[in-house]
Amino acid sequence: MAFKFRRALIEITNVCNLRCGFCAASARPPGAMPPDLFERAAAQARELAPVISLHLLGEPFMHPELPEILAISSRLGLNINLVTNGTLLDKFGPALFSEPCLGQVTVSLQALAALPPAARGAALRRLAAFALAKPAGLIASFRLRCGRQDPFFKEVSSFFLEVYPGAENWQRGALKLGDNVYLNTGALFNWRGGRPAGLKGCLGLRHHFGVLYGGEVVPCCADYDGAMAFGNIKDKPLGEILASPQARALRASIASGTAMPAYCRGCGFLQPG
Repeated sequence: MAFKFRRALIEITNVCNLRCGFCAASARPPGAMPPDLFERAAAQARELAPVISLHLLGEPFMHPELPEILAISSRLGLNINLVTNGTLLDKFGPALFSEPCLGQVTVSLQALAALPPAARGAALRRLAAFALAKPAGLIASFRLRCGRQDPFFKEVSSFFLEVYPGAENWQRGALKLGDNVYLNTGALFNWRGGRPAGLKGCLGLRHHFGVLYGGEVVPCCADYDGAMAFGNIKDKPLGEILASPQARALRASIASGTAMPAYCRGCGFLQPG
């Protein structure tokens, strides 16, 4: 199958159990995507992208029906990347991670930076236990977004190197800790308003698209309030929305890098190249 996108982002909830200073604050009311709406979104998204990330805003483990959503994903034959802050991994029990749909669990380690030292240490130990006990085929990707001289970087990387003393050398900002266990590093994402105007190589509507928990289709995760939403899957099929004149015009505008929509000009996301 020739996919049009590399991944689809489906936000199953915008509710989170943490209040991280680096994360965006949504103006939308808190809510969760019903399983039947998720099934509609996911069944259509699988025809457009090989990977579906449960990601945009919010913590997926705060969705009370996460096990049902993953069961639906397995039934649909999806490849799911579950993006989480990692503090609630044991909420539904270890059987959750044996769902066939789960290809990767991506943990944002930066969410732990604001925790008190004792709580942070306990959280890291739980994450290490998860990585050591996970199903063999499941990828655990730990994301660390800060400079290597940052005390938090040194603390976290030292911790994982103690757990995995045989870890291989760093390769392009990534360290293979063990079998399907990785520590990935990079710069901390600046949300909209975090940098001066101007993007370079934005990947919205080229690499990915997003569906908010209410069904609104957006070009990227930076449009977390649906300011540029160009359709709703409750009203039209996803493929039809993404092929609409409005979506095509937005994609061309983003891809050009010269006539960016007003909303995009304050975005802090920069891509090289």
